[in-house]
Amino acid sequence: MNRWIKIIFTMAACITALDAQNAEPQPGARDLAWVEKRAQELEPAARERRIDEIGWASDIRQAERLAVENSRSVFLFTHDGHINTGRC
Repeated sequence: MNRWIKIIFTMAACITALDAQNAEPQPGARDLAWVEKRAQELEPAARERRIDEIGWASDIRQAERLAVENSRSVFLFTHDGHINTGRC
């Protein structure tokens, strides 16, 4: 029974999607130019992208070599956990 319900809902979703594709555009609908403009407005500004200026190294040996060459210190970040949940 559960399988048939899933099939019916899937078919209803497909029919709805086909109807939406064939429908006339709504007045005031947002077009591709509006979306591209809005995406460009939401891009981070240069001052918000300061992290890109950090000299990242792929391993500790490379970081130590670069630190000596540039008379800089090394900041070592290690991660164990799930950074996307804030539990690292």
